[in-house]
Amino acid sequence: MKCIVAKLIVAAAAIVALDFDCAHAASTMSEQQARAKAIAILRGDPYGRTNVEVASHIKAARLLQNGQSSACGTKTAAWEFHVVVVTRDKDKYDNGVIDGYLAIDARTGKILCANLPQMD
Repeated sequence: MKCIVAKLIVAAAAIVALDFDCAHAASTMSEQQARAKAIAILRGDPYGRTNVEVASHIKAARLLQNGQSSACGTKTAAWEFHVVVVTRDKDKYDNGVIDGYLAIDARTGKILCANLPQMD
């Protein structure tokens, strides 16, 4: 009888662990949700005044699962966005071109880091 109870306890613990792991994984934002967060972070000069304008400057997005981010080398789950903006002022940035990355936490949407101007 003790053996059966012990097996039931172990099985219940395994189910709880799997359930927690699935819930944890499910909390990762979709690309659409992450893009909305990135657009909100970037909105403003020089990245764009409207959501549409900012979105047009996001050239690529990728989900990093403990991978290395081009923005800061973070090793956590993150959405990374490649941002390219061609400005009118050729004396600023790199001949008027901003080309860098924004990394946000894949679960919270908070900025992790960026190698973009004015993202301090």
